[in-house]
Amino acid sequence: MKDLPITIQPCIRSGFCCKKAPCAYGEVDPKTGWCSSLREVSKIGDAPIYGCGRYDYIKTQPGWEFSPAFGGGCSSTLFNDDREKILRAVKERLG
Repeated sequence: MKDLPITIQPCIRSGFCCKKAPCAYGEVDPKTGWCSSLREVSKIGDAPIYGCGRYDYIKTQPGWEFSPAFGGGCSSTLFNDDREKILRAVKERLG
């Protein structure tokens, strides 16, 4: 069987994964239902860009590179309105 090319969408830090469930290092925020370590770190237009508030700690733990997948996080394009908002803002900025 011939190998088929696989297209992987890059992580653009929409926070989608952490909004669905925390990783093994996180906890659920009772108010939002998101991971309590999810932090808004910047914006592109009015689209928030997220990061992990425990990133520095997690990087010191054995096996951190396997969970969570920083930099390759959730690339889901389905039902990820925040991702689409970020992409629209980037396209507007680029003209």
